Amino acid sequence: MVAKLSTIRRKIRDGEKLGFSERARAVNKGLLPSKAKKKKKYVKK
Repeated sequence: MVAKLSTIRRKIRDGEKLGFSERARAVNKGLLPSKAKKKKKYVKK
């Protein structure tokens, strides 16, 4: 089952934890910044 975007948005807003696939979908849709990209920014300095 695929998590609905409305569910993901609600969880982000309410501060609930996202499941693995929910987090992946949120990053793909641009709702959350990806952790991997965040790390890379600081390493390149």
